[in-house]
Amino acid sequence: MSKIKGLLIRLLVLVACAGALVLIEKIDSKQKNLNDTYFMYATVDGHKIQVHEQDGSYYLFLPGYVSEKDIKLSAEAQKHDIKIMKSGGIATVYITTNSGNLDKVLANKDYKESGKITVVDENGIQNVNLGLDYIKGRGNYSWNTWDKKPFKIKLSKNASILGMGSGKDYALIANASDATLIRNDIARKLEVAVGIPYATTGRFADLYINGDYMGNYYMCASIEVGEERINITDIEKDQSKVFSRLNQEAFEVYETRNMKGWKLPEVVSDISGGYLVEREFVDRYNLEYDDFNNGFVTDNDEHFIVLSPKYCTAGEISYITQFFNEAEKEILSASPYGRYIDIESFAKRYMVEELIKNYDGGVSSAYYYKDKDSVDEKLYAGPGWDFDMSLGNYLDWMEFAADDATGITELYLSEHNSIYYKNMLTHEEFNALVHEFYKDYALDYMNELVESGIDEYRDRLSASAEMDSIRWAYMYKEWGYSTGDSIHYEELKDFIKERVAFLSGEWLE
Repeated sequence: MSKIKGLLIRLLVLVACAGALVLIEKIDSKQKNLNDTYFMYATVDGHKIQVHEQDGSYYLFLPGYVSEKDIKLSAEAQKHDIKIMKSGGIATVYITTNSGNLDKVLANKDYKESGKITVVDENGIQNVNLGLDYIKGRGNYSWNTWDKKPFKIKLSKNASILGMGSGKDYALIANASDATLIRNDIARKLEVAVGIPYATTGRFADLYINGDYMGNYYMCASIEVGEERINITDIEKDQSKVFSRLNQEAFEVYETRNMKGWKLPEVVSDISGGYLVEREFVDRYNLEYDDFNNGFVTDNDEHFIVLSPKYCTAGEISYITQFFNEAEKEILSASPYGRYIDIESFAKRYMVEELIKNYDGGVSSAYYYKDKDSVDEKLYAGPGWDFDMSLGNYLDWMEFAADDATGITELYLSEHNSIYYKNMLTHEEFNALVHEFYKDYALDYMNELVESGIDEYRDRLSASAEMDSIRWAYMYKEWGYSTGDSIHYEELKDFIKERVAFLSGEWLE
């Protein structure tokens, strides 16, 4: 009887152990977000890269700097026929989140998850290996429309990734709407060529998050105040000496009919600068930025978000609102410019947006900045941001843009456009500067793109673009295009030819 009892006890123990193993396996599976290819991966330069399964085929997408002989396939991967594809000529970004997956980030644009980042340049040299304060979603239309998502990252400390200037904030732009992947880089290099203050270029990179290949991305420094970004007086830095000791959860909003700020101590003696602001159209200002308590509306209904300082006191938000109202009077007047605005930066900003026929020009992601009066009393038009919907690349509902390379938009054809540039174009001095900057700086750049530049882009990005086109094949099929197809580069060249021919006839004759 005791033997039977002992056998029963051992059997019960075995059943309990088996159940525990099943439970552990389920928990482990949930934590790791296992998929069919979880055990199919390659170890590459110390990083694990997952095999991508699509329509019964298996792909391994490798960074350009890695040699196939240096990879080590997992035991499960060795059992399958895997097509190995390799990028080339661009950087590599590895991001690992603390949870080991990206589910919550993809489910909620505002969700932030910490982790770490490693960046390797196109030659295989490690550039950055740091902690991440967070990775989160970014963008509005681009985030909500395409499966290939854009991201914002904040480093744990300042660093200059791939020579883009020291700072913490960077963006990973997906370029999902641009079959050539290059319009953002073209526009940014045009800004640099023209001499727009603080204009910078980004870098193309193959992005891997938690071992999953995410595609070809364009990495760039975010527009923020900093010595190697927008180099103006940093009010926020001075405020933080006091505000960091306060309970931020207890901060109260200061609000009037046309401005929002914070009921906080006035700790900065000179509130004349610096300020970094972004112009937004009214619907986004009112709805999507409802919780953003730093902003103002001018006398002529232009809406602005104050990006820096993050916490504008009542005195500061009142000052910058009044300053913009004075600058706006100058913009809309028939009097000569120069007291409140830097006319050259405005002319350069307009010329770039008009030349590339940017759909968002004068609508959204339009940045302006002002330093303190003892440094510079004027308002400057700063660098731009979103350029994917430009140079002939527009969605069906963007009626005024269409695919027509002719026409002067005055940045005023959309119902959401700013009133500023249409009025500035009535000034002879402003027009003369636009034409001068086009002739002296932009024309050669655009002609060089047509002659050789776009072909060089295509050659350099071809391997990465092919990997990207497979990784996001379902998305591209839905939208009717694919990255890397030569026809899209030829269409871009044709648009630039026609646009330059038209504007040269308008501006140079």
